[in-house]
Amino acid sequence: MAPEYALWGYLTYKADVYSFGVVALEIVAGKNNMKYKPNEDYVCLLDWAFVLQQKGNLMELVDPKLGADLNKEEAKRMIKVALLCTNPSPALRPTMSAVVSMLEGQTVVPEVLIMDPSSYSDDLKFNALRGQYDQIQLESHSASGPLNKSLDSTTKGSSSTSSQDLYQINLHSH
Repeated sequence: MAPEYALWGYLTYKADVYSFGVVALEIVAGKNNMKYKPNEDYVCLLDWAFVLQQKGNLMELVDPKLGADLNKEEAKRMIKVALLCTNPSPALRPTMSAVVSMLEGQTVVPEVLIMDPSSYSDDLKFNALRGQYDQIQLESHSASGPLNKSLDSTTKGSSSTSSQDLYQINLHSH
């Protein structure tokens, strides 16, 4: 999910570009963005991709199951385009038509702006997303997952609702 949508609810076509970038990385890596955590320093696949980008070792992202017949230039192109698409700033993400042109090899893929990992890690937006990710992980591993928590929250308050109600009922509204 694009940071601007996750944090502030801003939904534009650039959020779709971001999502495409995440899916493209998942395809090349053969890993789920939210479930892949190489170690405690990284939140997800995208986080790891930024680090590998800075180290100049993008090919480490490629799923070994793709085999020896893999066209390495195409894989690198896909990863670079995916990283362009997942730029934290929507204004710096390409349009989807530009993405298609880059993937087809009609347009040169511009060099991806390499972010300083310390500024990336310390950025308030990403800290908020880390917190959100940790909460999702916690809820998915607990017996009362997110659905149960949202239902439980409807039972708190002054109106008479049951855990089966989707919306709170305000008896004093008439």
